[in-house]
Amino acid sequence: MSKKVYYIAGIVVAILFVLLIAGSMHSNREAQQSTDMSKPTFSSKDTKAGGSYAAAKLLPSLFANKPLQIVTKPFSNTFKKETELHKSGNVYLIVADELFLTENDVNSLLTYVNNGNELFIAVNKMDPSLNIKLGLVTKLPDDGGDVKRGSQAYVDTLNNIHVSYRYAGPMKERYFTKADTSITRVIGYSTNEHPNFVRIRYGKGRIFVLLNPYTFSNYFILHNNNTEAFAIQMSYLDQVASNIYWDDFYNTQKASRNDEFSEWQVLLRYPAIRWALWLTLALMLLYVLFESKRRQRVIPIKPVVANSSLEFVDAIGELYYQQQDHANIAHKMMLHVLEYIRNRYYINTNQLDAAFAELLAHKSGAEREQVARMVRLLHNVQSNGYVDSEFVRELYRNIQLFYINTK
Repeated sequence: MSKKVYYIAGIVVAILFVLLIAGSMHSNREAQQSTDMSKPTFSSKDTKAGGSYAAAKLLPSLFANKPLQIVTKPFSNTFKKETELHKSGNVYLIVADELFLTENDVNSLLTYVNNGNELFIAVNKMDPSLNIKLGLVTKLPDDGGDVKRGSQAYVDTLNNIHVSYRYAGPMKERYFTKADTSITRVIGYSTNEHPNFVRIRYGKGRIFVLLNPYTFSNYFILHNNNTEAFAIQMSYLDQVASNIYWDDFYNTQKASRNDEFSEWQVLLRYPAIRWALWLTLALMLLYVLFESKRRQRVIPIKPVVANSSLEFVDAIGELYYQQQDHANIAHKMMLHVLEYIRNRYYINTNQLDAAFAELLAHKSGAEREQVARMVRLLHNVQSNGYVDSEFVRELYRNIQLFYINTK
């Protein structure tokens, strides 16, 4: 297995390890928060006191067993993609501590309601821009308005409803001080009998705003017979709605955001996952740096291929010259050079005459006179002519010149 495969495998293991730790940290953080009612999550998946698991499970039974559809993206994004939201007869629920909406979210929500749908908002603090659009003014006490033992009253003269339900959990005393009475009707009161639950007619649909999201918490619903309170609270909505949507996005928002929202923001809002992503990016960068350094090694210069034929002639010449065997030296040199000529230029070397010399000079690119002189010397060796040491040196020089000057 190559080093590259080991590098990649190591990085993948590191990423998985980091994400596992990040997920564990995130889960522990959510569990710790959800056990404290002062920091509720209002999540449909949270089974702790501050979660809304019980409410999410009860909802289908209150709407003719219609399945609950969980939404985890901003409403403006969902509204663009979900064609059912453009029709009428739908119910959309938002439960959060504080509601942060963009301009696109507000416009999309109002368009959705105007088409003949219902919107239920249960929060401690409303979004200011939506408050202005609906003509609402809310009272936010300077001291926080916390009530240790809260209650929620429901009023509906048309259906003869006037009940109140208590629970031992906390409640923030938020209420409405101003509303457009031509379209707004009070249908609920806080612990101190302030209006905190209203129904607003908007276009063809209706908007419900409840300044007490704790009525959706597991702590409230599972206390005594408060499931009845939850059923009454939902009875104001259309019981034969086409689709029921539960929003699990806004209950995770801790600050306002702009309209250029992306799915990355969902991940980056959690510190543990944010650190995991940054660490993963750092590991990938280190891999690129080290891998590029490993690949950029100096390439050694490849030596020029030596002329083995010339080296062979030198070696043979030295061997036989020392033994004064001149005829044998010349014969060996002739055989080797003729073999070289046949293999490189494909010329018949049986006849070492003027025609052979002319053809060899043409193909090799060497000087004609030099080639002709070498061929005459070779012919002398071939015909067993007189050979002495001076002849051997002359033959050697001519063959060497031929090797050097050939192409």
